[in-house]
Amino acid sequence: MLLNEDGAFFEYWLALALTTIPQNSGNLDPISKFVQVRNALAAVVLQVFSVGNIVGCTHVIPEIATSSKIGDGRNERWIVNSHIDLATWKDVYN
Repeated sequence: MLLNEDGAFFEYWLALALTTIPQNSGNLDPISKFVQVRNALAAVVLQVFSVGNIVGCTHVIPEIATSSKIGDGRNERWIVNSHIDLATWKDVYN
């Protein structure tokens, strides 16, 4: 809740997210046909922004598959899939 100039409270929905930077100028990878990203610089790794700025969902797939339970930090790049369907899910996780 935020207080406006008139002294009234209003809701303002915010999101906190880990941010990434597109690699290869955001062009599709020639092999996977997906955009690849890496971690943002340490100064901007976490960003707070308005929920209203979210325009869609994406699925970020680690370049190096590891168990989420032992996540050893080897992943420096991810593949971004903005078209999530059952066939893609099965291709990635089977």
